[in-house]
Amino acid sequence: MKKATKTILFALTAVLLFAAVIQQGCHWWDFKPLAGVIEEQPLPKLTYESYGNSRFQQQFETYLKQHFGFREPLIRFYNQYLWDFYHKSPIEGSRIAFGKDDWIYEPWGVTDHYGDLYHNHAIDSTQMAEKLTAEAERLLQLQQTFEEYGVHLFVCMVPSKDMIYPEYLPENKNTKYKDEPKMSARAFNKQAYARLGINVLDLEQYFLDIKDTADFALFPKTGIHWTKYASLYAADTLIRYMEHLGDVNIRNLVIGPRELDDARDPDDDLESLMNLIRPLPKPQYWYATTSTDHDATAVKPKVIVVGDSFWWNVAVQIPLNDLFSSAAYWYYNSTVYYYPPFNAVNELNVEEELLTADFIILFYNAATQYRMNDGFSQQALKALNYTLDTAAYIEQQIELTANIIRITPQWAASVEEKAEKLGITFEQALRKNAEWTVNHKIQQGTMEWPQVTHTLDTAAFIEHQIQGTIQKITASPEWTQMIREKAEKNGKDFDQALRADAEWVVYHQLETGALAWPQIKQKQ
Repeated sequence: MKKATKTILFALTAVLLFAAVIQQGCHWWDFKPLAGVIEEQPLPKLTYESYGNSRFQQQFETYLKQHFGFREPLIRFYNQYLWDFYHKSPIEGSRIAFGKDDWIYEPWGVTDHYGDLYHNHAIDSTQMAEKLTAEAERLLQLQQTFEEYGVHLFVCMVPSKDMIYPEYLPENKNTKYKDEPKMSARAFNKQAYARLGINVLDLEQYFLDIKDTADFALFPKTGIHWTKYASLYAADTLIRYMEHLGDVNIRNLVIGPRELDDARDPDDDLESLMNLIRPLPKPQYWYATTSTDHDATAVKPKVIVVGDSFWWNVAVQIPLNDLFSSAAYWYYNSTVYYYPPFNAVNELNVEEELLTADFIILFYNAATQYRMNDGFSQQALKALNYTLDTAAYIEQQIELTANIIRITPQWAASVEEKAEKLGITFEQALRKNAEWTVNHKIQQGTMEWPQVTHTLDTAAFIEHQIQGTIQKITASPEWTQMIREKAEKNGKDFDQALRADAEWVVYHQLETGALAWPQIKQKQ
C-alpha cells in the first residue's frame, strides 16, 4: 500500500511536470495575465563565452521564472494562500502598504504622510527646502514671462489618498529617520507659492472640504488614485478655475446619470498588483459618462498638462476634443500623449509649444511634488533663452535696496531705531528690512524682472514640420510604398525620396495656407 501511494504520487508529479513543459511550449490554455510591470527576459543564446562565465545560466533561470507553464494560476494560488493564512503579500513594502480595515496605500504615500519621504530626494531637510525654493522661484519667473504672451501657467495641487483618508493609515514603523526633522513638500510649496504669488488650484483643500458631505468615495479602498467619479468633480473644478484665471468662457462639463457598480479599473489598481484569485471585499463605486453643453460662444483653448498619473483618470473620461483645441499630456515631462504624431517631449519644439498654449498646468500629487515638476521649469527657461539665476537676482535686489536705505536719511533712521529695540546691529536690521521689502514686492507682483523677447526660428519651424510629416508618411503603409516606388523609378535612395516628399508637402502647405505659421503671442 505504501509503495502504491509513492507510485501514484510520483506519477502525478511527473504528469504535472510534463504538463507544465507542454504548456510552456504550446500554450494550450490562455490565462489572465498577471498585473504589474515586468521587464521581459528574452530566451538567451547559448555561446561558449556566455556558458563559460555563467551568464547564460543566470539569464536562462530568469527566463524560466517568467515563462514556465501554468505560471499565472500558480502565482495567483500562492498569493491567495499567503493572504488567506498570513494576511501577507509578496509585494508588501515594495509596492503596497496595508492599513486599517484592509485599506491599501502606496508605501511612499505613507512615508510622505509621516514626513520622511524627502530623504529620497535630498541629503537633509535644508537641502530639500533649498531645492523647493529654487523651483518655486523658477515657476514665478515662468509665470510672469508667460503672462506677457497671454499664456497662463498654474500649479494644480492634487490630493493624495493619505491626506484625504489618514484614519486608515498604518502606524509609522519607520525608525530609520526617527531623530530627523519631518518635512512635507506639499506644506512647504503651499507657503512658498502663497508668498511668491504663484497661481495655484488647491484641489487638496477642495477634497478635504467635501469629504464629509460628498455622497461618493473620494478615493477607493484598494486603489491608488482618486475614484473615477471623484476625478470628474476635480475636472469640472479645474475648468472653472481656468475660466477665472484666463477670463474666458469654456464649455461646461456635463456629468451624466451615475450608476453603482463593482470597482472598475483603475479603482482597484493597487489590489490588482497583489494578483489574487478572489477580489478583496470593498464597496461599490459610482460611475458616469460625460459630455459638454456645446456652448457655441465658448472658446477651445490649447492646454498642456505636465504631471503624474493622476491626470489619466481625468483624461480618459472627459471629452478632451470638445473642451480643448488640443490637450497634450506631458507625462512626467517625458512621454507625450494625446498629441500625435509626437511621442516624447524631446521631439517637440518646446518654445513654440509653450508660447502658443493658452494654459500650462503642473499637475502633481503630494508624493510626486518632490520631483519638482521633472525639470520642466529648467527646460522651459532654457527653451525661452532665459538664463537668469533668480536666487542671484533676488540677492542683487536685496543689496540694491540696502544701499537705497543707507542713502535715505529717514529710512536709515527708522532702521537704526529698530536695531536698538531688537538689540541687533544696524547691518543686521538693514538686511532684514531689505529682505522684507524685496519679498513684499515679489508677493505683490511689483518686482521688476529682466525682460525676455522671443522671435520665431523659421528654419527650425520648417524642419520641425518636415520631421512630423516624415513620421506621418512612415506610419502609413500605402504612403510608404508609394515613396519606395517613386525612389526606384527615379533611381534615388529611399531616405532621400522620403525627405524630398516631406519637404514638398510642407512647402506646398505653407504656399496654399493649409499650414499656418505659429502665432506666437506677443507681449500684452
